Amino acid sequence: MCGRYAIATPHFTRIEQVLGTPFQAVQPRYNIAPTQNVPIIRQTEHGYELTELRWGLIPFWSKTPTTEYSTFNARIETVATKPAFRGPFRTRRCLIPASGLYEWKLEGGKKQPYFITGEDDAGMALAGLWDEWRDSSGFTLASCTIIVGPANERVAPIHDRLAIILPETAYAAWLDPKTGIEQVNGLLRPYPADQIRCWPVSMAVNQARNNSPDLIAPICSQNIQ
Repeated sequence: MCGRYAIATPHFTRIEQVLGTPFQAVQPRYNIAPTQNVPIIRQTEHGYELTELRWGLIPFWSKTPTTEYSTFNARIETVATKPAFRGPFRTRRCLIPASGLYEWKLEGGKKQPYFITGEDDAGMALAGLWDEWRDSSGFTLASCTIIVGPANERVAPIHDRLAIILPETAYAAWLDPKTGIEQVNGLLRPYPADQIRCWPVSMAVNQARNNSPDLIAPICSQNIQ
């Protein structure tokens, strides 16, 4: 699953270049956790928009702004059918920019965190969904989720699941509400293993209050895969 990730740069270089849209700078963050507000990119009738949503999707039809189950991830196997996700999957898709994400591997009886990132430092785009919940007074809560699927060969020894990292060629189609569901399904593939790097990092990432560039630094440079 994807329960922590990092944004190590104020600009989403690759996404901006591909979409042809400059976005405002964001604050670098190194230990983003569910329930926090996170930057997402979505398509509106006026073009592409960068905004912040709560991580943990609350469907529009929910009676309360909370859920009894976890919604910070949507599984690729059920995203098109689960009530909380099937509507957003059709027309409310977004990109969730990231420099990399964390997963944990059981080693010697303890869970060792690893940082997983792309082959360069231009950033990645995670496949996300968004929705808006409103109460009778007009209060609105906008929220999002990250789609996860099977891990690729590079990540599988660490964890059996991995967030869906979209290739550059998929950005526009993923964001377009008019993209057909068959084409959308075809975009949800494991990211190529040869375009991934990963390495063990400090246990300090286990505490969500910690937020420092040191969290994404390899424990030992020889351990970079």
